[in-house]
Amino acid sequence: MVVLVYAQYPWRVSESQNSGGHVHVAEALQIPIHIFFTMPWTPTSEFPHPLSRVKQPAGYRLSYQIVDTLIWLGIRDMINDLRKKKLKLRPVTYLSGSQSSELDIPHAYIWSPHLVPKPKDWGPKIDVVGFCFLDLATGYEPPESLVNWLKAGPKPIYIGFGSLPVQDPQGMTNTIVKALEVTNQRGIINKGWGGLGTLAEPKDFVYLLDNVPHDWLFLQCAAVVHHGGAGTTAAGLKAACPTTIVPFFGDQPFWGERVHARGVGPLPIEADQFTLDRLVHAIRFMLNPEVKERAIELAKAMENEDGVTGAVKAFFKQLSRTKSEPQKSPKPTSTYSLRSCFGCS
Repeated sequence: MVVLVYAQYPWRVSESQNSGGHVHVAEALQIPIHIFFTMPWTPTSEFPHPLSRVKQPAGYRLSYQIVDTLIWLGIRDMINDLRKKKLKLRPVTYLSGSQSSELDIPHAYIWSPHLVPKPKDWGPKIDVVGFCFLDLATGYEPPESLVNWLKAGPKPIYIGFGSLPVQDPQGMTNTIVKALEVTNQRGIINKGWGGLGTLAEPKDFVYLLDNVPHDWLFLQCAAVVHHGGAGTTAAGLKAACPTTIVPFFGDQPFWGERVHARGVGPLPIEADQFTLDRLVHAIRFMLNPEVKERAIELAKAMENEDGVTGAVKAFFKQLSRTKSEPQKSPKPTSTYSLRSCFGCS
């Protein structure tokens, strides 16, 4: 038996090669498929789709269908072109999820169940396997100036937004520096691709930094402020850092809300609402001893978590279940829902 394992990357969902393409390739090859993903795409009543802004619990489950529908409207021509010209399959049409059979595809979600437990309305073909971490700190030699600066005072606040563009990098830098002054904190500013960190004059309580492995750096920090990518969020929580997320787009607001719900960070600060008052409040929130205790508790729970091993176990568990199930006839594809297209069961 051959199985197509598809590790979907969220920001490729608008490209026909990735947006549901895995399902269509598996159909053409007539083989099972197992999807691994970093954010929830399976409908649940416990939280909304990460790409939606639904606030009312009554609309959480519906939000998944809405997101799928909107994406499908943008990509259906590309998907059907792929099916007809490359895969030699019949085109699919979208009527409604209730009018078509759904594909029963196993999913493994790559986040910590201690941060976001598996929803109670997800069935046995859905697994939450834990975060996957890159061991980048091994062999890393930090610059001497950074080591000396860290030794010269208490643990700093890390603030950085990675590769994301910042509309007003100078204004945001000034806000960060002023917030550190008001809260009497030292801070590391990761300049990133957004151009942060241009200071009129050096500040002894600010260290300007280029890229450094998060698994090394965050252990040196009292708290972290970042954009809320899944990997950066995981690294900060594993280091027992209270976390403030400043989401720019995509699934970042979801992680900000999960961090806040877990009690290890304030409400997320939208990038276009990044003000001095909000940042000062966030820093003070993170420095609360009770918040730090919760962050330590979460880090200990995640300590022995191994998302890679969890993913492998989930794969073989689902493969064993697939082997034991009776062979099913291929489902007709003349009527096709987007939840089917994306493998949401």
